[in-house]
Amino acid sequence: MIGIGGLARAGKDTLASNLADIIEDELGCDVKIFSFADKLKSQMEDFLLKNYGIGAFTEVTEEKNIIRNLLVCHGETMKKLHGNRIWANLVIDEIKSDPKKFFPIIPDVRFDFEVDAVKEEGGKVIHISKVGNQPPNEIEFMNDPLVKSSADICHSWPPYEPDEMDQCKDHAQILWQMLKETEGEEWKKIYC
Repeated sequence: MIGIGGLARAGKDTLASNLADIIEDELGCDVKIFSFADKLKSQMEDFLLKNYGIGAFTEVTEEKNIIRNLLVCHGETMKKLHGNRIWANLVIDEIKSDPKKFFPIIPDVRFDFEVDAVKEEGGKVIHISKVGNQPPNEIEFMNDPLVKSSADICHSWPPYEPDEMDQCKDHAQILWQMLKETEGEEWKKIYC
């Protein structure tokens, strides 16, 4: 299992997608990408559409900026009611209950206790930062340094233009080689 941490818009999903392609090619197993925030977003979807006309799963940066604080507030409130690991536990339970073998990647590790949850399952965490990227809110401002300090690998990359996305794959390949050296054979036994 690989978790990916970093600020909003740092490229976590891009890295996850590239890693998925590389792992499928190199290990020959299926890869599934999960998100701690998907359960939260599902709970907020109808509310956001009804009141703001924006879906919780939007990929439009301007729309994300409008609803981000609402999603963060709901996530924080649910953690107060049900414990810090509510979102991580839901996803890890889903991964464990699936009878099929696959390699899981979680590209939205935003808290140190989520890093711990991934590591407790035998996973490793990569922290990614994009040059010039700033925290969008106080929660990320406070928690991103904790995630970074707990990550197994920290990597920074520049912002990429759409015609430069092949460079992302090069970065992902380097990060995978670093992880594969220590975990590759064990992960192959578990996930493939």
